[in-house]
Amino acid sequence: MKKIIWISFASIALFIASCSDETVDPTADPRDKFTGSWLCQETITGSPAQSFTITISKVGDGDSVKISNFSNYGTSSPQTYAEISGNSIVIPFQNITTTAIPVQGSGIYSTSGGEKISMNYSTDGQSATAVCTK
Repeated sequence: MKKIIWISFASIALFIASCSDETVDPTADPRDKFTGSWLCQETITGSPAQSFTITISKVGDGDSVKISNFSNYGTSSPQTYAEISGNSIVIPFQNITTTAIPVQGSGIYSTSGGEKISMNYSTDGQSATAVCTK
């Protein structure tokens, strides 16, 4: 019986140790992986899918970024702002463009199958999803 308990304990310890092989650099800026140009494939409920490019840039020293051409609203309209935390991006409620279109949402950065950001958001009262790739 003691042998089974010891083997179980050792197996759990090995499993936990194998899960923690990722090292995190505490001085790294989590926004770095989000910045740059991304090709987005967006689907808005009731509309055909569309493709467009967004550009994400850092804002200040904190966790903020700005998104140019969010939801294909153009690069000359006011920027959409978001907050980064780890692999998450949150777009707080805000009004964008000259017509004050309300937007809000969130997303996740991943490297599964290549770098991508998968987002769910509302734009002008409609639900949308987008997968953006580099």
